[in-house]
Amino acid sequence: MTTTWMDIRHSLRGLAKNPGFTLIALLTLALGIGANTAIFSVVYAVLLRPLPFGDAERLVRVFETRPDRGWEGVSLSRPNFRDYRAQNRTLEDMGAMLGTDMNMTGSGYPERVRGALVSAGFFRVLRVDPIVGRTFLREEDEPGNETRVALLNYEFWRTRFSGEPAIAGTTLTLDDENYTVVGVLPPGEPWLDGAQVFIPMVRNPAANRGNFILGTIARLKPGVSIAAAAADLEAVAERLSQQYPELQTQGRIGIRMDPASDWVASDSVRRALWVLLGAVGFLLLIACVNLANLLLARATARQRETAVRAALGASRGRISQQLLAEALTLGVLGSGVGLFLAFGAIRLVRSLDPGGIPRLADVSLNGWVLVFTLAVGLLSGVIAGLVPAFQVPYAGLLSALREGDRGATGSRIQQRLRSWLVGLEVALSLILLVGAGLLIRSFGELSRVDRGFRTENRLFFSVTLPPTYDEGTRASELINQFIARIEAIPLVVNAAAVHIPPLSQGSTGMGIVSAERAAEMAESVPWASWRLITDDYFRTLGIPLLKGRTFTAADIVGEPWQVVISDRLANLLWPDQDPVGRQALLWAGQDDLPAEVIGVVGDMRERGLEDDPTLAVYIPYGGASWHPNFVVYAAGDPLALVPTLRPMLAELDPNLPITNIRSFDDMVSASVADRRFNMMLLTVFAGLALVLALAGIYGVQSYLVTRRTSEIGIRVALGASGGSVIRHIVAQGMIPTVMGIGIGALGAFGVSRFLASLLFGIAATDIVTYVGVATLLGLAGLVSCYVPARRAMKVDPVIALREE
Repeated sequence: MTTTWMDIRHSLRGLAKNPGFTLIALLTLALGIGANTAIFSVVYAVLLRPLPFGDAERLVRVFETRPDRGWEGVSLSRPNFRDYRAQNRTLEDMGAMLGTDMNMTGSGYPERVRGALVSAGFFRVLRVDPIVGRTFLREEDEPGNETRVALLNYEFWRTRFSGEPAIAGTTLTLDDENYTVVGVLPPGEPWLDGAQVFIPMVRNPAANRGNFILGTIARLKPGVSIAAAAADLEAVAERLSQQYPELQTQGRIGIRMDPASDWVASDSVRRALWVLLGAVGFLLLIACVNLANLLLARATARQRETAVRAALGASRGRISQQLLAEALTLGVLGSGVGLFLAFGAIRLVRSLDPGGIPRLADVSLNGWVLVFTLAVGLLSGVIAGLVPAFQVPYAGLLSALREGDRGATGSRIQQRLRSWLVGLEVALSLILLVGAGLLIRSFGELSRVDRGFRTENRLFFSVTLPPTYDEGTRASELINQFIARIEAIPLVVNAAAVHIPPLSQGSTGMGIVSAERAAEMAESVPWASWRLITDDYFRTLGIPLLKGRTFTAADIVGEPWQVVISDRLANLLWPDQDPVGRQALLWAGQDDLPAEVIGVVGDMRERGLEDDPTLAVYIPYGGASWHPNFVVYAAGDPLALVPTLRPMLAELDPNLPITNIRSFDDMVSASVADRRFNMMLLTVFAGLALVLALAGIYGVQSYLVTRRTSEIGIRVALGASGGSVIRHIVAQGMIPTVMGIGIGALGAFGVSRFLASLLFGIAATDIVTYVGVATLLGLAGLVSCYVPARRAMKVDPVIALREE
C-alpha cells in the first residue's frame, strides 16, 4: 500500500510538472468518459432502472399476433381480454388499459385532460397502492354498474388540486358526467401513457372482437415461465376461434408476452439507446488509444530518466507499475472532468428530446451513474497504461543512457506501437463516421419520401366530444357547423374533419374483399385502415382524386354504404380493372356489409413516413359520432387562425376545448423526431471521434518530426529538396492512416448491421457512405500529416545540425 501511494504522489508531481501534456490527456479522456456517462445515465433511467412494482419480474405485457398477416403484436379486444382473464390457468390476474381524452368542466374554461379507462383489477395486478383513498372495486367495471368513480395521477393532483389531502369524495365533471374521486396514485407513472385521470373501463365497453384497443398487463403465477403462460393463452385463443367465426377471418391467433420492463420504452427506443451506448463505447476506445499514444510518447521522451532509475536498481516491473499508476491517476482525474462534461451533455440530450423517450426528465447523475463513471475511468486508465507499461522490457534503456533523449524516437517496437495505435484510432473513427453517415443519408431519404399529402399552410387541432354527442346526428351537425364557420374566415381555403389524423399511430381496421371474389379471398382477407372524413378532406390535404368522385355533404355513414379507397387497395382488390361502381364487403367475415366504391384517391403514408402507404377505406362522417380532428388549409400562416377558432367553437358549445393545435409541418417534424435525435447524437459522437483521431495523427507526426529535426537537417544539407522531404514524412504518416481506413471499413461492414432497423431507404452497406467517409478521413489524415512536415521544413538546417 505504501508503494501504491508513493506511485500516486509521484504521478501527481509528474503531471503537475508537465501541464500541457496533462491538460491534453485529461481533455481527451474526459470527452470519452463524459459521453459514456451521459448516455449511460439515459440508458439507466429509461431501460435499466427497476419498475416501481412488487415482484416486477412476474409482470408481463400480453399481445396477440397474427402470423398469417405478419402482425407481430397487436392489442387485445375487450371481449378477448375478458375471455383470457377468465379461462387461463397460469396467471394470477390480468389488467387492461385504454388511453382516451376527456373534457373537464365546471371550473372556468373547459380543459382537455388525458385519461385512461382501466379494468378494476389493473392496479392490483401492478401491486400499486394509492397514497390517498382507494383503487377501484371489482364490481365497479361490471356492465350495468352506474357508479362513476375516478382516480387521479399524482402530478395532476398536486398541480391541479394543490395536493389537497381531502380530495377523496370530491366531484369532477368529465365529459358532462359527474365522477367521484376515490383516490390518488403514487408519483412516477410514465408507464401509464401520461394519464391524469383513471376511470373504470365499463364507461366505454367495446364488443367488437376485431377492435384491438386494450393495452394488457398480467402477473404470472409463481414458478410459471413466460413460454408456459403464452402457450396457455394460445390454447384459449384456439377455443375462441372455434367459438367465434369472425375471429377466423383474422387468421391464426398467437400470443406474445414481453417482460413488463419493456413497457417503459418501445422497441425502437431501446434499439436506438443501445446503439448510442455502443457508439460512445467506440468513442471511449478512441480516447483510450489516443491517451496510450500520448503516454507512449511521454515514456519515450523520458527514456533517459527511466534508464537512470533502472541503473540505480529499479526493476522493469517496478518501472511498469509506476507508468500504470500514472495512467490510472489520469483515469480517475478524467472521470472527475468527465462528470462535469456529462452534466452539460445531459442538458443537451434533454434539449434534443424527440418526445418519444420516456423518463428523460428523470435522467440524473445518481449513485449507479457515479459508480459507472469511476469504473470507466479506471478501465480507461488500465487500457491506456498497458501499452507504455508493457513496452518497458523491450525499451533500449542502456542505449538511452549513451544517446540521451535528444533525437530519440524510441525503439523499433515503440515506433511500430505508435503506428498501430494511430491505425486503430482511424479504424474506430471510420466505424463511427460510417454509422453517422448512414443515419444522415437515411434521414435525407426519409425527408424526401412522397407522403401522399401536402403539409404547407395546413393546421391541425382536435375537439373531444363527450358521450352526450353520441345521440342521433348531434356530432355531425356540430362538425358541419364548425367547418362552415371556419371556411367563412377570409384566410381559409378549405377545412375538413377526420376521426384519425395522418401520421398518428392510431388505427381502426377492417377486413375488406371484393364482393364478386369473396369466396376466393376468404382464406386471405386484406386488412385495411378506415377513416371517417368530411367531404373536403382530400382537397384540404391535397390528396389527388384518381378515379370517380369524392364525397358530398349529402353522403352519410351507413346503408347504402359508399366508400372511397386508396389506389393501393384498389389494385389489390381489382387488379387491372376499374374499381369505381364495384361492390366491396366491409368488415369481411364479421358483418359483411356491402358497399359501393365511388372513387379512388392517391396513397398516403398515414401511420408514419417510414411505413408503407396505407391500405385505406374512407367513409363519410355524416351521421357518425366519433371525436373529430380538424384540418385547415390557409392562404397564409395557419397558426394565425388559432385566436379566431376558440371563440368560434365556444359559440357552438362553451364546454368544448380545442387541443393538439399544430401545423402539419410540425406534425411531420415530430413524426421523425426520434430519427433526428439518433442522427444528431451519433453525428456529434462521430465528430468527436474524428477530432480525436486527427489529433492523434497530428500529435504523433509532430512528435516524430520534432525528434527527427537533426535527421531532417542532414537530409536537406546533403541536397534533398523540401518537397521530397515533405513527401517522405507524409508518406510515412499516411501508412497507418490508410491501414486504419481499410481495417475500419471491414469493421464497419460487420457493425453497421446493428443499425439496419434504424435506416430508411438505404442499405447498411451503402457504398456511397463508405467511399465518402473513407475519402473524408483520408484527406483529413493527409492534412494532419502535411502540417507538421511543412513546419519542419521551416527550421534552419544549420540550427538543426548544431542540435545534433
